[in-house]
Amino acid sequence: MECEMCGKKVSKTTKIMIDGAVLNVCDDCAKFGTPVIEHNKFKPVEQPIKVQLPDKPMPRVVTAKKPVRRVNEEDLDIVEDYAELVKNARERLAMSQADLAAKIFERKNVIASIERGELMPDLKIARKLEKILGITLVEKSS
Repeated sequence: MECEMCGKKVSKTTKIMIDGAVLNVCDDCAKFGTPVIEHNKFKPVEQPIKVQLPDKPMPRVVTAKKPVRRVNEEDLDIVEDYAELVKNARERLAMSQADLAAKIFERKNVIASIERGELMPDLKIARKLEKILGITLVEKSS
């Protein structure tokens, strides 16, 4: 073997690093660099790793749901003073018509028409208004 730094013939060399270059050098030249430690190479796994899976799948947790009481839409009415109720509740909450419209995913002119009494809200819109404004617009038919 020969030293890659000085060219001297030697029986054994040492791996060192000098300025990012790895060289095989004699013991005299080894003092000029940092020793490089070689790690053991990974050996291939002779047997595959076995993963133990459960015999049965884990049971699903089922939560009991409350029974839903359905009401026919035909049995429900919008209160007569809906326009005044919507406007007063909106103003009490310091909301603009545009703010309220955005919260119930409708257009501002729909809210304006409802508040003027020109448009009676359908059941879906009435329920959204009830939830946002904290008022009652839907009642059972008598």
